[in-house]
Amino acid sequence: MKYAIKHQSPGQLHIQLPKRRLTGTEADVLYYGLVENQNVISAHVFQRTAAAVIKFRKGAQEEILKLLDAMDLHSQEAIDELPGVSSRATNEEFKDKAAGKILVRLAKRTLVPFPVRAVWTLYNGAPYIREGLKDLFQRNFSAEIVHASAILASFLTGDFSTASSIIFLTDMGEMLEEWTYKKSVDDLAQSLSLNVTQVWKETEEGVFVKCGIQEVKDGDCIRVGMGSMIPLDGVVVSGEAMVNQAALTGESVLAEKHLDSTVFAGTVLEEGELVIQVRATSGKTRYDRIVQLIEESESMVSVTQSRAEKVVSRLIPYTFGTSIITGLLTGNLTKAASVLMVDFSCAIEVAMPIAVLSTMREAGRHQITVKGGKYLELVSEADTIVFDKTGTLTNATPVVEEVVALDGRDPDEMLALAACLEEHFPHSLANAVVKAARDKGLDHEEVHTNPNYIVAHGIVSSLNGERVVIGSSHFVLEDEGAYISDEDRERVLAMPIQYSRLYMAIGGRMAAVIGISDPIRPESTQIINDLRRAGIKNIVMMTGDSDRTAQAIAAQAGITEYYSEVLPEDKAKYVQAERDKGRKVIMIGDGINDSPALSAADVGIAIKEGADIAREIADITLSGKELDKLVILRQLSKELLVRMNRTAWIGIAFNGAILLGGIFGLVMPGTAALLHNTSTIGLCLNNMRNILPEEPEEA
Repeated sequence: MKYAIKHQSPGQLHIQLPKRRLTGTEADVLYYGLVENQNVISAHVFQRTAAAVIKFRKGAQEEILKLLDAMDLHSQEAIDELPGVSSRATNEEFKDKAAGKILVRLAKRTLVPFPVRAVWTLYNGAPYIREGLKDLFQRNFSAEIVHASAILASFLTGDFSTASSIIFLTDMGEMLEEWTYKKSVDDLAQSLSLNVTQVWKETEEGVFVKCGIQEVKDGDCIRVGMGSMIPLDGVVVSGEAMVNQAALTGESVLAEKHLDSTVFAGTVLEEGELVIQVRATSGKTRYDRIVQLIEESESMVSVTQSRAEKVVSRLIPYTFGTSIITGLLTGNLTKAASVLMVDFSCAIEVAMPIAVLSTMREAGRHQITVKGGKYLELVSEADTIVFDKTGTLTNATPVVEEVVALDGRDPDEMLALAACLEEHFPHSLANAVVKAARDKGLDHEEVHTNPNYIVAHGIVSSLNGERVVIGSSHFVLEDEGAYISDEDRERVLAMPIQYSRLYMAIGGRMAAVIGISDPIRPESTQIINDLRRAGIKNIVMMTGDSDRTAQAIAAQAGITEYYSEVLPEDKAKYVQAERDKGRKVIMIGDGINDSPALSAADVGIAIKEGADIAREIADITLSGKELDKLVILRQLSKELLVRMNRTAWIGIAFNGAILLGGIFGLVMPGTAALLHNTSTIGLCLNNMRNILPEEPEEA
């Protein structure tokens, strides 16, 4: 792409493209090409002047210049990957609308004769009066009745100028409120968009190989295993499975998928395995459905907001009644119309949802994905947190320290086979095995068949006709009854006690034990203390590991209550029992086996590096590497409630003052409309501000 640098400073570039104006598509390609780069902090694309301002991380200027050089604004591939809803395009659309309305009003007032303006005002006011009468006949005391009454009162007094002002200001206020709301939704949807980089694609030889998602084309077949997210829309060509579609449909019941069933990107395969023929690769449908879900989901509405809406809805009839009484006592319809311009509901129905959406967006800045406003409120009220150990309190990237090959087998071959099995069902320990094989350069072909994951136990597959199992000692040695010689048993017992261990057997005989160090996260102790100071009274750790390992980790983290050797159902039962006691419970985990407990908790929090199904079931996902995101999440949720309550009281107080001004004739209808809409927009803009101060970027 050709461009010129107009101005540069540390961490920022201002570029100019060699054209007078960008098309909407060109501007979107440039914008999303920039903001999706990890080195870009923010980007502003100016469509009318074909310019852009890019703020980037310190030391990344060379990478940004390379990105700009390689960018093609007319690339069909880039155009296909654009989201169906564009935040940048939304801004441009509403700017044009606002400018158009203001220009039309100025032209009308200066160029159009009064009789024509009066007829025009009657025509524009008719829809407001019609909607108000409709709600009145249905006994629905809404803001539309109030607005319609104010406009009608102005018509009856012959004050067409005031009626025109009321219509214009109400229309502008509604448009600006819609603008701020849609911008918040678009920004949030962008942060929730699907982020899958690799898939299992079928080759011409019928073998499935791992490749980048950008290499998949329409008509290609991909394989999706249990616990994984379906990355692209498509149709099932083989296999049967139960799919969790709650993220798209809101339904908690699993959907059965079989031959010829349609599957959607972003849903999670909970049971079984599918081979899918891809029908859409752009990701556009996923983004559009996220936007729809955000706009329709009841989870966006917090309890505080619902209570406030009920309070203000009761005030509307009183506003209407006050207007009638004012008109009767004073005989002044202008005063009555001024009272009617007061609408207590706007600040609640518009500004409070924006506060929720803005806080969710800010959480995204801190690498926290929140799926609904009610979960933020529940986090603020929580008094109990239950931690899974592995990959949560302990390091998210455990390391393979030792491979003890048994039964005369080769350690590297065993590590390669273990990685080949584990890469199908990623969790923290599985990722450690895959990384260890990759670091040693151990390439592994898909020599096994039909790997299946057994929750809380391990993986079962077949190799050259022999049964292969990998997992816990209980699963491999007891449930599977794998044979191990006395000599090999002594070698296993000699492994350091701090290692977590993966046992693997082939053909009923122990083949290897993989020792994995899983050190506690360095910040865990501090985070536990910070959570206690933030009001969390009960902090619990639960793990399937041995009591010896659990005790050591709990002691290091400063946790006094812990449970070891627990199954997934045990975690879920404990969480439910705590809720039955009246406690608000947060569950934090990262694996498939944490999913039941994540579902049972008031708020389920997943670690992004864990299993897809855990992230999908969870209400909140932490994408960062450090647990301090929990403390930030608690701060955001607490401050959100403060902001929402403040919004409600300010909205009620300000509109109450306008109402009194109207009663005493201090505020005219047009002024009342201006003050009312200005206050609502002001609250919306205030609620779009970040709650926490912006931290300086790392060098």
